[in-house]
Amino acid sequence: MSESVLKSTESERLAVVLTHFGGIFLGFIPSLLVYLIKDEGRIKENARHALNWQLTSIIYFFVSWILMLVLIGWVLQLIVILLNIFFCLLAAIRSSRGEEKRYPLTIEFIKDKSLEMQVHV
Repeated sequence: MSESVLKSTESERLAVVLTHFGGIFLGFIPSLLVYLIKDEGRIKENARHALNWQLTSIIYFFVSWILMLVLIGWVLQLIVILLNIFFCLLAAIRSSRGEEKRYPLTIEFIKDKSLEMQVHV
């Protein structure tokens, strides 16, 4: 019985790590797919955090693209790209250890449904 629990934990960790790591190369697509497909609490919660960060980084990237007209956009785009790589790697590493990782500077587009249920009850 402990082997099945261990395998489940390892498979959950792998899914979560790949969700965070996939954001570096594929943007919001891995986190969106995992969020829509998986119903397990920890996996879905991590996919929600990753998806919120990826959507936020798209907005940051778009704003920096507009600011290219005043030349500061080039620097901001580089910063957004580096932050995306750093935050995704950090989240993947922490998730592999079983720790909870929230991305800083993130707009919460997708809210935690369990918190909404508690408020309305």
